[in-house]
Amino acid sequence: MIRDLISKFGKEKINTLTKYPSILTLHQLGEKGRLKNELTTPIQNEKMYATEKIDGTNARIICYGSEYLIGAREFILHHSHDLYFDTAQGIVDGLQELNIIVPQPEKFTVIYGEFYGGKTSANSKWYGQDKNGFRVFDVAVYNDLSILEMSQHDISKWRERETEDGIIYGQNFLTRTEIQNQFPNFDLVPLIEFDLGDMSHKVVLENLRKYIPYTNVALSESAIKRSEGVVLRNENRTKIVKVRFEDYERTLR
Repeated sequence: MIRDLISKFGKEKINTLTKYPSILTLHQLGEKGRLKNELTTPIQNEKMYATEKIDGTNARIICYGSEYLIGAREFILHHSHDLYFDTAQGIVDGLQELNIIVPQPEKFTVIYGEFYGGKTSANSKWYGQDKNGFRVFDVAVYNDLSILEMSQHDISKWRERETEDGIIYGQNFLTRTEIQNQFPNFDLVPLIEFDLGDMSHKVVLENLRKYIPYTNVALSESAIKRSEGVVLRNENRTKIVKVRFEDYERTLR
């Protein structure tokens, strides 16, 4: 199935279609990386839930029937029938070593996760450098693949476009409950009890320190266990923002 799509539309269109969209910071970024008081996305009165933001590298598992692709954030790395194999960032080998069981869905599906620890990034020591982990943070199901008839530029615009009220996303994301029910073999990023308070920089940083002082996904006892922050989403993914320690610490320095 995927091989046929590649033959008809090309790998680059499939890559563009299946990338995870950009996530804005909660507060707008100003000069020298300092945060402004204004929000990027109006989330007041929205029911949002928080999950831990893991500092690793994004990995995609694109599955459809008996075939699958593995991709990094920007590029497709591997086809299940060895049409191509790229060792970049150790993602393909790492997922295979973790014995990830790839589903065989009837609909074109993309599983988005964070591959972390080991030698994945400069901050792998936060989680443990003796092995890797993989945590799923989202799943998108594509009911209509006629989108691939569009130009690559238009596919990108469909996937995400930034407005004054944040980013508008095109993908059909499953709810967390649906992900748990349909993909029970995957570990998800941990849910975090979190409160934004009055949304001031000071209170947001205080609450990061209160609710997620350490990572919940350490892979070894030698891990530093530092936390990067949280990602806030509403249930249908029309609003997604990230809240990172480093942004608020830099702003309040």
